[in-house]
Formats: sequence, C-alpha cells, structure tokens
Amino acid sequence: MNSIAIAAWCAALFLTTVLFSHTVALRLLLLLGGCALIATALARKRLSGANADTTFLPPLALPFALWAAWAALSITWSLDPELSGKEFRNEIVYAFLALWLCYVGAQARNAARIFLPVIALGAAAACAVSISYFWFGPPANARWLHGGPGTHSSALLTLFPCTFMFAWVAARKHGSPIAVAAAAALIVLYCISAYATLNRTVWIGFAAQLVVIGAMLLARPGRVAIPSRRAWVIAGLAATLVFASVAAMLAKVQVERAPLGGIALTEDPRFALWPIIVERIEGRPFTGTGFGRGIERRELRNETGISLLWHSHNLLLDAALQVGLTGLALLALLLGWTLRLGWQRARTTDEVASACGIALLAVVVGMLVRNMTDVLWVRQAALLYWGTAGFLLGYGTSMGRTNSCR
Repeated sequence: MNSIAIAAWCAALFLTTVLFSHTVALRLLLLLGGCALIATALARKRLSGANADTTFLPPLALPFALWAAWAALSITWSLDPELSGKEFRNEIVYAFLALWLCYVGAQARNAARIFLPVIALGAAAACAVSISYFWFGPPANARWLHGGPGTHSSALLTLFPCTFMFAWVAARKHGSPIAVAAAAALIVLYCISAYATLNRTVWIGFAAQLVVIGAMLLARPGRVAIPSRRAWVIAGLAATLVFASVAAMLAKVQVERAPLGGIALTEDPRFALWPIIVERIEGRPFTGTGFGRGIERRELRNETGISLLWHSHNLLLDAALQVGLTGLALLALLLGWTLRLGWQRARTTDEVASACGIALLAVVVGMLVRNMTDVLWVRQAALLYWGTAGFLLGYGTSMGRTNSCR
C-alpha cells in the first residue's frame, strides 16, 4: 500500500472523527499524519516522477491563499491578537490541511471504497447520538458528543447532498441494490436526526439543496430529453411538495421548541442584533476588528444584555466585522470559485464527476443557508465542510482524468 492510499484512509477516518466533538486529538493526529504522507509522496514525485497521476495542488489553492493572507494580516490590527492567532490556526491552517488531505486522498486507487463506507458508518453513529438525545434527553453537563444541535445540523447539510448523489449514481449505473438501499436509509436517518435537533434552518437548507440538485440534474448535458411542458409540470410539483413539507416541518419544530423556551420568529433577538453589527462594521469598514469569531464578545453581550449574542449570528456580517469589506470580498471570491468548480464538474458528461460537482454546489448552498442565522462554519463543522469539498474536487478530478484516458 503506497503513501497516497494510506493518506486516503487517514482522510476518511478524519472526516468521520470530525462528526464528533470529543475527538480533537485523534482528528489532529489523522490530519497531520495524512498530510505528512502526502508531503512524502510529493517529495518522491519531485525526485523520481512517482505518483505522476496524482494532482497535489487543490484548485482552490489561490483563492484560499488570498483569504488566508488577509486573515493573517488582520492579526496585526486585531483587538485581540491572541484570539485572532488562535482562530487563524484553527479555522485557516487546519481547514486548508483538511482540504489538501481529502483532495489528494480522494485520488487514491479505490478511494470510493475507502471513504464511503467509513463515513457512512460515522454518519449513522452521529445520527444515532442525536436521536438518542432527543428520545432520552440531552446529557446533564451539556457536553454533546456530536457537537450540539447546531453543529450536527451543519454536518447533516454537508452529508445530505453527498449521500443523495451517491444514491443517484448507484441507481444510474445499476450498482448494488444494497448500496442504493443503504444510501436511501441514510437520507431518512438524516431527516429524523435533523428533526431531533429541533433546528429550523436545517429544513430550509435541505429544501435549497434539493432545488439545486434537481435543477442541475435536469440541466445535465446528454440527459434523456423530456418534453418541456412535462418537465416544468414535474419540477413544479416536486418543488411544491418540497416547500410544503418544509413549511409543515418548520411549524412542527416551532411547536416542539415552545416548551423548551423557544421564541417566535417575530421576537427573535437577532433582528435587534444585526443593526448593531452593521454599526460596528461602519467603524472599521475595510479592515475589520481582527480575524476570529467572537472578537467583540464582551461588547456585544454588554450592549444587548443577552449572553448568547456574543457574535454576529450571520456569516457575512461576521466576516465583515472581523476582516472588513475587503475580507468579505475575498471570502466571496473563495466561495464563488468553489461554486464555479462545482458548476464545471456538474456540466461534464461523466456521471460520477458530474455527481461530485452537483454535490459540491449543494454543500456550499447548504452551508450558506445554515450560516445566515448563526455562525457555525467553525471547528468541526468547518473541517467537515473543507474535507468534503476536498474529496468531491479530488474524486471528480480523478474520475475526469480516468475517463479522458479511455
């Protein structure tokens, strides 16, 4: 077994460990160990030309580097340089290593047989934890094994489109009925687990992802032609069913949240928080106050009088607060570049590469929807996002290269 194959195992196990919150040491060991193996393979390639079929530089390297450089520069003017430095390591350095590890690992031979069953088992276990908390009650000390309802719902929005597209590919290629059934069972489990979090935004995210997936599948090059009117009717009925189901689920979740101290949407304190954040952004519009979520936690808590409102509860506002409009533009470039790559792969004729591209588009959309009312694109949720993005880009690249050589 060569170093890339071992790195693939490290990557698969890494993605599984980030589904759980008490695995920090293990995930770092897998991350750093896998990256060391890739660095060894890269050095061997430079010296002897080995692994010539492996692409080592992720296509997101340039926009990620620009975003990282500005985040690093913000430490020099940060209100809390120590916090910014720590957050830079956690959210930038580790995030890129996750992207790199999974991108290269996904190009290993038989990568799908390594990644898919390992992550599927981890996802099922994480869902079982979420459902057990809902059924039997949360832990007394609130140390959530899956990272908490917010983090777990973010993970579901990363896993859902990947599993959906795997089921689509397996069905299209007449794969094992067991594999298709297992993927379908996982999707059902995701929905049950999402309900167990009592989170509302996750359902809007699921709906947005299904719209993206449906639209891209209908627009795939070379698909079987469907009469225009029939296509519109089917799409309209499907969209109506999705949105009606989401509306019903939102109402049901709101009812379940009420006895637990849940508040109505019209009384949500975030509507009062966001104008405060905008005023603070106006104070440092181009540079921000320094990289890192919660950079102004004390000030926000004092001004709002609510301990939970210690960050912006909106990804775009939080980015502008931390690194200014300049940093927000670089983040938009990074996400836009990711969407462009997903679009390019989604438009290929190869079904596996196309599925990877469609899943990547849906993952980005789900992340954005989830983080419009909170900032959960950090720690394990962010590592899962970047690792998944790396896998989808790497596996799509590998499949495209394989098919071009046939």
